[in-house]
Amino acid sequence: MKFKTFSISIPLRFRDLDAYGHVNHAEFFTFLETARVRLMDGEFERHMETGPAFLVVSATCRYRKPLTLQDSCTVSLTVRNMKRTSFEVDYTVTDTAGDVCATAETRHGCFDPVAQRPTRLPQWFIDIVAEPDIVAEGDGVAQSRHGAEPDRQSAET
Repeated sequence: MKFKTFSISIPLRFRDLDAYGHVNHAEFFTFLETARVRLMDGEFERHMETGPAFLVVSATCRYRKPLTLQDSCTVSLTVRNMKRTSFEVDYTVTDTAGDVCATAETRHGCFDPVAQRPTRLPQWFIDIVAEPDIVAEGDGVAQSRHGAEPDRQSAET
């Protein structure tokens, strides 16, 4: 399964800076969280009360270059290593010039808060992060294995 790469711009604020004039290391984890929640395009909020919960199991960040106060930074992320109840996310944080300021990884577990145990990743999440895997069907209709809208294809192709 291949996964989409998502990129979002995050505004920087003066309060993000530390005494050295660059973005404090702890703020990077807030940027990662913001990017993850936005990638779910509202689905996260719609499912917060009914679950499942996506718990952060581990998080690491490698700082490559100081990020100074500017209009924004860009966080790009890609899901990888998806299993039945867990997945990992790779991130790159760049400044306005496109220079890499940090790379990061998080590992997540999918958890059912009612049953109090790990649970299968929901299909709506897979549909958001996975590239459509188009499979040609005999009737001339291509269907996605991830629940996306099928596309009509020409019979001549």
